[in-house]
Amino acid sequence: MNSATVRKERASTGETHAASRAPRQRRVSRAGTLKDVSPASYHLVWITTLLLLAAGLCMVLSVSVAEALNGGDKFVYLRPQALAAAAGLVLLGLVTRVNYARLRVSSIFFLVVMAIILILVHFPEFSYTEGGAASWFRLGPAKFQPSEFAKLALVLAGAHLLSVRRVQKREFGAYFWPLGAVGLGMCGLVVLEGDLGTAVIMTGLLLGMFWVAGMKRGHWFTMFGVGVLTAGALVFSSAERRARVFSFLDPSADPLGESYQLCQSLVALGRGGWFGVGPGQSVQKFEYLPKAHTDMIFSILGEEIGLLGTGFVLLLFGVFAVACWQLARRCSDPMGKYLIAGCGMLVTFQAVVNIGGVTGAMPLTGVPLPFISYGRSSLLVMLAAVGLILAVARRAPVRSAPSSRTRYKNVADIDSGRRNSRTRGAGAGAR
Repeated sequence: MNSATVRKERASTGETHAASRAPRQRRVSRAGTLKDVSPASYHLVWITTLLLLAAGLCMVLSVSVAEALNGGDKFVYLRPQALAAAAGLVLLGLVTRVNYARLRVSSIFFLVVMAIILILVHFPEFSYTEGGAASWFRLGPAKFQPSEFAKLALVLAGAHLLSVRRVQKREFGAYFWPLGAVGLGMCGLVVLEGDLGTAVIMTGLLLGMFWVAGMKRGHWFTMFGVGVLTAGALVFSSAERRARVFSFLDPSADPLGESYQLCQSLVALGRGGWFGVGPGQSVQKFEYLPKAHTDMIFSILGEEIGLLGTGFVLLLFGVFAVACWQLARRCSDPMGKYLIAGCGMLVTFQAVVNIGGVTGAMPLTGVPLPFISYGRSSLLVMLAAVGLILAVARRAPVRSAPSSRTRYKNVADIDSGRRNSRTRGAGAGAR
């Protein structure tokens, strides 16, 4: 056989292999993005967000009207909240169109900037105290709560740092440095502001992202145990925090003192019954329940629309969490997966902590309820997080499904391992 014949046979063989691979390549290209493969999860994310935002604006209006009885503006809370909601929706639309893969360098820059601002908050020239915590950053007439934006900065930087190659070895140092060290440092700065609830949320985000990134169970449970011990030490180092914990354990011990807020919250929820007293008919919002427009707005919601209404709100948060989980599970890009998981945890974990404190299932922490509580900084951050989820779903590749050959490989192995490579016959005579 001459060389020309050999070359022709190799060329024909290559064409045959290319032809056999062509359907497989077309099948992968047709898979598309997360939005194409999981359209229900994609649309449920923004639909539940809009429903929760609409419910929040209605509740803020209800609580805001109560200020009119004291001679104040009946839209004192609604007006700034509505402006923040409009700005947040514009921000959500802009973030949705961003290519998340280009946020690697900017995520580190954003994290460094937020860490610097958290340090500046401890200087009287830049700090502003509200609600008992000096957690507001003031620059001229503008003021915002940097700890809210620090949560989003941790998620962005975590998605980048946990998707680099050195983390694949699953060594503790790759997780802890630099993300774990910087995150714990930021949590410490937030604790020094007097805002333990936000620090708990940030710690939960770090632990959640470490778990999704595949940290070894021994390392993860060690960090979890250290976090619980640290939180316990911080609680018992402050008389106010100790009183909150004791009021959670026994609300009836001091109903007119440290347990007053929790007792009034339970009164509001109990007064609502199954169907509520009606929209705008709450009594507890008339200065009976402290912070009714921010941390305790879920109690007013339960009083006005009852158990069925609060159950629907819980269902919306649950649907949002499941939709994010489905998108993160199908995402094949590590950074996109961690972004969806981190932003989903940011919304759902904070909702669990808030509702748990309001209903007496957990100690009160003073964190707002996402999309519903009054709070411009929190609302902007939550809507930006939803925008990131949608941005990843619009561009991230999908985890390819196993081919039929791989799916039935175990069956082929069983058949090939039998005597004479023959399939099993039916009946005793087949032997």
